[in-house]
Amino acid sequence: MTTESALILLLVLALFLGMLAIRLHVGLSLMLAGLIGVFLMRSTNAAVGTAANQPYSTAANYSLTIIPLFIVMGVLAVNAGLAKAGFDFASRVLRRVPGGSALASLAGSGLFAAVTGSSVATVATMARVSTDAIVKAGYGLRLAAGVVCAGGTLGVLIPPSIVLVLYGVVAEESIGQLLLAGIGPGLLTILAYGATAMIIVLLQRRRASARVVEVNEGTTSGQIGGGTTTAVRTTTPEKLDITGVLFLGVIFGVSIGTIYLGVATPTEAASFGAMTALIVMLIRVRPPELIARLRDTITEAIGLTAMTFLLMVGAGVFTYFLALSGASSALVDLVVGTELQPYIVLVLCLLLLLPLGMFLDGISMVLIAAPLLHPILTGYGFDGIWLGILIVKVAEMALITPPVGMNAFVYSGAVPEAGIGKVFRGIWPFIVADIAVVALLIAAPSIVTFLPGLSSAA
Repeated sequence: MTTESALILLLVLALFLGMLAIRLHVGLSLMLAGLIGVFLMRSTNAAVGTAANQPYSTAANYSLTIIPLFIVMGVLAVNAGLAKAGFDFASRVLRRVPGGSALASLAGSGLFAAVTGSSVATVATMARVSTDAIVKAGYGLRLAAGVVCAGGTLGVLIPPSIVLVLYGVVAEESIGQLLLAGIGPGLLTILAYGATAMIIVLLQRRRASARVVEVNEGTTSGQIGGGTTTAVRTTTPEKLDITGVLFLGVIFGVSIGTIYLGVATPTEAASFGAMTALIVMLIRVRPPELIARLRDTITEAIGLTAMTFLLMVGAGVFTYFLALSGASSALVDLVVGTELQPYIVLVLCLLLLLPLGMFLDGISMVLIAAPLLHPILTGYGFDGIWLGILIVKVAEMALITPPVGMNAFVYSGAVPEAGIGKVFRGIWPFIVADIAVVALLIAAPSIVTFLPGLSSAA
């Protein structure tokens, strides 16, 4: 890498950060910065050619059809009321558990993150609702901040995961294997977060709001036997939507079970899942509301798909510039030249992802980092599927890591009374849980490879 190329790289990075600072979309920022870099490295014609060809070459991949299908499936499930059914079910089941409202918020955040594929969008959406529920149950803002910010990262591992699909495309790994591989680490992360929330509650000597009685009508009081008694009329607990929970299981079984059994490719499984979700909506939603719900579903799915592909195109252009500048080969040469032990190289490469959480969301980080890190680490003999889970997990972990985890600032913007200092104090126990999970995944790769090894997915 020449001195001139290094100076151009620094200039392009500065331009990219400047565009982010003025709140330009991440995808557009990546694309414009990459095109400017190509122009400075080569010529105007090269930049124009990149702008004309790179978006098509990035997006024209049959494997990517799984993304809009999974998005449609998720949005249909949400608009059919299945996400609410799952959240209500978790709230009822966990109401007697210490920190039950926090655990239910983790479940809700995980469901929403799986639908949107965006940790930041999940935090922005769930922050107010989850915080109100957790505070109402008697817990503090610190716990609420930690639960919401960490919960937003759950959707990247539990299928259907848009981030894992994108990793599979850019790293040329089996998408079906990646989706199955994410189940074990995803469940492990849920257990780690849930245990962390419960420990926090127990240490604070607080209990879940199991004894709180909801008052929906007037309260009368009178003197009986020299003491004061209060007669409270309570509401009957709202009936659980068990059917909705079962439908959630059916959709998951159709979309992921067919991949596991090897009877469908990931794209076919996604189409089966989307069709199943559509049938569920037709069953659950009454005709007067059906048209409006379908219209909202189509609008939201188009928006999420467009956002995802814009990030892909922008990251494709930027990655092309990095390769053109020699930064990619220079990084490979630097790592190989150190002659460090393979696991030390692995940890160092994963640590490189943490600063990216200051500026980028999980999808953007994976799209940029995977083409750089995957060839380096597979060259040391590491399994590509296992690496994908680690890279995706650490990329999302970067979004809650101080000093500038994006999720923390999104949460503090949605819940101003929390304050960024309190948010980070609430997050750090969950960062410890994440570190423990990553260490366990490195020490025991079978947690990742067990399901893919049993399945017939290719």
